Amino acid sequence: MGMLQTHIGQWHRRADRVGLFSLQALQGLQRFSRLFVAVARVFLRMRWVSRPAVMNVVIRQVYFTGVQSLPWVIVIALGVGVLAVYNIVDFARRIQDLSLIGSLMNGVLVQEMAPFLVAIFLLARSGVAVVTEVGHMQSRGEDSLLLSLGVSPYEYLYLPRIIAFSLCGLVLTFVFVVVSIWVGGLVVSWTYTLNFSEFLFEVQRGTDLKELIAMIVKGMLYPMLSCMMLLDQGSRVGNDPNQIPVRATYGVLGALLLMLFLDVVWVLIWNL
Repeated sequence: MGMLQTHIGQWHRRADRVGLFSLQALQGLQRFSRLFVAVARVFLRMRWVSRPAVMNVVIRQVYFTGVQSLPWVIVIALGVGVLAVYNIVDFARRIQDLSLIGSLMNGVLVQEMAPFLVAIFLLARSGVAVVTEVGHMQSRGEDSLLLSLGVSPYEYLYLPRIIAFSLCGLVLTFVFVVVSIWVGGLVVSWTYTLNFSEFLFEVQRGTDLKELIAMIVKGMLYPMLSCMMLLDQGSRVGNDPNQIPVRATYGVLGALLLMLFLDVVWVLIWNL
């Protein structure tokens, strides 16, 4: 009888943990959806274009997130991207099927590796800064001040950062792909694995509009959703600045898990 009661108590505790986790997940999804709808509404109104305060924040965020990240993205492309290109070409040459170069390049590098690596880098580069900035605004009551003045925090605090992340993600993804392919092709030609012009021909032959569209969508979507996750966690700091490092950790890990989940869903839907 005592053993039975012990097992029942363990099952009750497990059920409580599962129920609590489910409720927290539903609450997080509700907050995230509410944030997405509010930001989309502000964006579609297009009033922010004519407001210098919003555009100044966009420009500063683009400089911090994109311009200052450009050398690092080039370094990553020279390392990871060029190595991927060289291995793809070497694999195709070993099995004596050079027609695989273009398809593998577009499937592995352009569609999968470039947008995901750039989004992870932006998350590591600017994720903590976004949560910290929004968290300090929350703790100092700046969002409440904006509301009292009739100003939408979604327009002045959230939208500029989401726009900057989306634009920088797209541009840096293009940079990553171009640097990887061109420098990788030069490395391949220097090692006498394949002629550079023949390499470019194979890449062009395997280029498909479908993969380019996927790169554009993922290059913008992953950074945008990551930024929204970070903003959601930053807005939960409240009046306690000690919550900033906790929310920064939750924001970065949550954004990373969200990108992994979306990438799996994307692959399943894209290959239907």
